[in-house]
Amino acid sequence: MMALTAAALVAMVLSFVVFATAAAWYAAPRMRAVALGAAITPLLWIHAFRHVALQLFSAQEFGFAIPDLTRDEIVYGDLVGMVLALATLYALRYRWRFAIPLAWVFVVATVIDLSNAALMGIREDLFDKAADVSWLILTFYVPGLWVSVVLVAWRLWTREESGSRTLR
Repeated sequence: MMALTAAALVAMVLSFVVFATAAAWYAAPRMRAVALGAAITPLLWIHAFRHVALQLFSAQEFGFAIPDLTRDEIVYGDLVGMVLALATLYALRYRWRFAIPLAWVFVVATVIDLSNAALMGIREDLFDKAADVSWLILTFYVPGLWVSVVLVAWRLWTREESGSRTLR
C-alpha cells in the first residue's frame, strides 16, 4: 500500500505534467496569437475560484489537523489572490489603464502566496493529513494555479516581443 504522502506527491506531479502538457500544446500557442487581455483572461478565471480554500475551516472541524495560523495564512492568501484575479479581470474587461500593472501585482502576490502555502504545507506535513476536498485541492487545483500563473507571467513578460501591446 502506498503511503498518503507518496500518493499525494505522485498525484501532484501527474497533475503538473498534465497541466504543463496542455499549456505547451494548446494554451501557449493560442496565447501567442491573441491580444494580451484575451490571452490571460481565461487563466485569471482559474484563480477566481480560490475561495475554495475556505473549506479548510470545515475540514479542520472534521479532523484535518492543520494549525489555525497555517489555515488562516492559506485561506486569506487565497482570498487575496482571488480578489486580485477578479480585479484584474474587471480592469482588463473595461480597459482600465492600470490593468497591466495590476496583472503584475496579481502574479507577484500569487507566487508569494503559493510558495508560502507550499512551505507551510511541507512544515506541517499536510500531504500526510489531507483527505477528501483538501487532498483534491492540493493535488489537482494547486498545480493548475501554478501553471496558470506562470503562463500569465510569461505572456505579460513577452507582450512587447509578440507585438501585442493592446489588451483585447
